[in-house]
Amino acid sequence: MVNIQKILESCGNEIPALLATSIVNIESGLGIAHYSINANFDPAVSSAAFAEVIKQNQMALDFLGGYETVGETEDILITTDKVYILLRQLGDKHYHGVAVSKKSNLGLARIIMKKYEIDFLETLKELGEL
Repeated sequence: MVNIQKILESCGNEIPALLATSIVNIESGLGIAHYSINANFDPAVSSAAFAEVIKQNQMALDFLGGYETVGETEDILITTDKVYILLRQLGDKHYHGVAVSKKSNLGLARIIMKKYEIDFLETLKELGEL
Protein backbone atom coordinates (compact mmCIF):
# COMPACT_ATOMS: atom_id res chain seq x y z
CA MET A 1 0.00 0.00 0.00
CA VAL A 2 1.24 3.46 -0.90
CA ASN A 3 1.68 5.95 1.92
CA ILE A 4 -0.60 8.98 1.50
CA GLN A 5 1.94 11.14 3.35
CA LYS A 6 4.59 10.36 0.74
CA ILE A 7 2.20 11.19 -2.10
CA LEU A 8 1.31 14.48 -0.39
CA GLU A 9 4.98 15.37 0.04
CA SER A 10 5.71 14.54 -3.62
CA CYS A 11 2.83 16.73 -4.71
CA GLY A 12 3.87 19.55 -2.40
CA ASN A 13 7.46 19.45 -3.58
CA GLU A 14 6.32 20.06 -7.16
CA ILE A 15 4.26 23.15 -6.33
CA PRO A 16 6.26 26.40 -6.56
CA ALA A 17 6.31 28.57 -3.41
CA LEU A 18 4.37 25.99 -1.39
CA LEU A 19 3.69 26.81 2.24
CA ALA A 20 1.62 23.78 3.21
CA THR A 21 -0.71 21.10 1.93
CA SER A 22 -3.08 18.60 3.50
CA ILE A 23 -5.66 15.89 2.90
CA VAL A 24 -8.66 16.37 5.19
CA ASN A 25 -11.84 14.50 6.08
CA ILE A 26 -14.66 16.96 5.39
CA GLU A 27 -17.08 15.64 8.01
CA SER A 28 -14.69 15.63 10.95
CA GLY A 29 -12.34 18.37 9.78
CA LEU A 30 -9.41 16.16 10.79
CA GLY A 31 -6.39 15.89 8.57
CA ILE A 32 -5.31 12.51 7.28
CA ALA A 33 -1.94 13.87 6.13
CA HIS A 34 -0.21 17.26 6.34
CA TYR A 35 2.97 18.65 4.84
CA SER A 36 4.41 22.09 5.52
CA ILE A 37 7.68 23.68 4.54
CA ASN A 38 7.03 26.67 6.77
CA ALA A 39 7.09 26.05 10.53
CA ASN A 40 4.81 29.06 11.07
CA PHE A 41 2.12 27.65 8.77
CA ASP A 42 0.40 24.67 10.38
CA PRO A 43 -2.23 23.20 8.02
CA ALA A 44 -3.82 21.22 10.87
CA VAL A 45 -5.00 24.50 12.39
CA SER A 46 -7.11 25.43 9.38
CA SER A 47 -8.31 21.95 8.36
CA ALA A 48 -11.61 22.04 10.25
CA ALA A 49 -12.43 25.59 9.22
CA PHE A 50 -11.82 24.89 5.56
CA ALA A 51 -13.91 21.71 5.81
CA GLU A 52 -16.81 24.03 6.68
CA VAL A 53 -16.02 26.13 3.59
CA ILE A 54 -16.37 22.99 1.45
CA LYS A 55 -19.72 22.14 3.09
CA GLN A 56 -21.08 25.66 2.69
CA ASN A 57 -19.98 25.83 -0.93
CA GLN A 58 -21.92 22.65 -1.70
CA MET A 59 -24.97 24.01 0.09
CA ALA A 60 -24.80 27.24 -1.92
CA LEU A 61 -24.51 25.32 -5.19
CA ASP A 62 -27.53 23.22 -4.20
CA PHE A 63 -29.52 26.43 -3.61
CA LEU A 64 -28.55 27.57 -7.10
CA GLY A 65 -29.96 24.44 -8.67
CA GLY A 66 -27.23 21.90 -8.11
CA TYR A 67 -25.14 20.08 -10.67
CA GLU A 68 -27.67 20.44 -13.49
CA THR A 69 -27.63 24.23 -13.24
CA VAL A 70 -24.14 25.24 -12.08
CA GLY A 71 -22.01 22.09 -12.45
CA GLU A 72 -19.45 20.74 -10.00
CA THR A 73 -16.90 22.79 -8.13
CA GLU A 74 -13.42 22.33 -9.57
CA ASP A 75 -11.72 24.16 -6.73
CA ILE A 76 -12.23 26.96 -4.27
CA LEU A 77 -9.72 29.80 -4.22
CA ILE A 78 -9.22 31.94 -1.13
CA THR A 79 -6.99 34.94 -1.70
CA THR A 80 -5.34 36.96 1.05
CA ASP A 81 -2.80 39.71 0.69
CA LYS A 82 0.01 37.17 1.29
CA VAL A 83 -1.20 33.72 0.19
CA TYR A 84 -3.44 31.76 -2.13
CA ILE A 85 -5.34 28.86 -0.58
CA LEU A 86 -6.75 26.27 -2.95
CA LEU A 87 -9.29 23.67 -1.85
CA ARG A 88 -10.09 20.75 -4.14
CA GLN A 89 -12.64 18.13 -3.15
CA LEU A 90 -11.59 14.45 -3.34
CA GLY A 91 -14.77 12.41 -3.67
CA ASP A 92 -17.55 13.13 -1.21
CA LYS A 93 -15.59 12.80 2.02
CA HIS A 94 -12.22 14.55 1.62
CA TYR A 95 -10.51 17.60 0.26
CA HIS A 96 -6.98 18.51 -0.72
CA GLY A 97 -5.87 21.91 0.51
CA VAL A 98 -2.83 23.82 -0.68
CA ALA A 99 -1.44 27.13 0.57
CA VAL A 100 1.12 28.94 -1.58
CA SER A 101 2.72 32.34 -1.39
CA LYS A 102 1.62 35.00 -3.85
CA LYS A 103 4.93 34.37 -5.67
CA SER A 104 3.61 30.98 -6.79
CA ASN A 105 2.20 30.21 -10.20
CA LEU A 106 -1.46 29.65 -9.35
CA GLY A 107 -2.23 27.88 -12.64
CA LEU A 108 0.65 25.47 -12.15
CA ALA A 109 -0.45 24.75 -8.56
CA ARG A 110 -3.91 23.84 -9.86
CA ILE A 111 -2.46 21.57 -12.55
CA ILE A 112 -0.25 19.76 -10.03
CA MET A 113 -3.14 19.29 -7.59
CA LYS A 114 -5.22 17.77 -10.38
CA LYS A 115 -2.27 15.58 -11.47
CA TYR A 116 -2.15 13.94 -8.03
CA GLU A 117 -5.92 13.65 -7.58
CA ILE A 118 -6.12 10.06 -8.90
CA ASP A 119 -3.27 8.96 -6.61
CA PHE A 120 -5.01 10.49 -3.60
CA LEU A 121 -8.36 8.92 -4.48
CA GLU A 122 -6.81 5.48 -5.03
CA THR A 123 -4.92 5.69 -1.74
CA LEU A 124 -7.98 6.87 0.17
CA LYS A 125 -9.87 3.91 -1.28
CA GLU A 126 -7.09 1.52 -0.17
CA LEU A 127 -7.30 3.04 3.32
CA GLY A 128 -11.06 2.45 3.39
CA GLU A 129 -11.72 6.18 3.48
CA LEU A 130 -13.91 6.35 0.34
